[in-house]
Amino acid sequence: MPEIIDAYERGSERFGVIRVSLSGESATLEFGVEEAGYKALKRILESHPFSVTPGIRHRYFFAGSASKVSVDPHRCRFSVRIEGGRDAKSTEFEGPVSLAANLMWFADLKALSEASALRRLT
Repeated sequence: MPEIIDAYERGSERFGVIRVSLSGESATLEFGVEEAGYKALKRILESHPFSVTPGIRHRYFFAGSASKVSVDPHRCRFSVRIEGGRDAKSTEFEGPVSLAANLMWFADLKALSEASALRRLT
């Protein structure tokens, strides 16, 4: 499962950061997102469903499923697995279809070379 690491702005552009592990190799990649995607990523990363214990950080993984929202064809719901220490749960978030498509693309990667056009942070 791709791990959602960060979302930030640089100048007038917005980016998401995701970590992908394939065949024992991992890469942290930056990808561009629109404003609605940026806001959805921030909502995910600010979600802390477990009691906050010092030293325990939350990790967020795209769980690989998405479904359209019937009211707006440009939005969908997608599942994110949140881990905090020994606790874990899947939560649905809403965001633009373009963000869900990007997350699904990362989940479907067969080799890191497929993402060679993206900026690799590690």
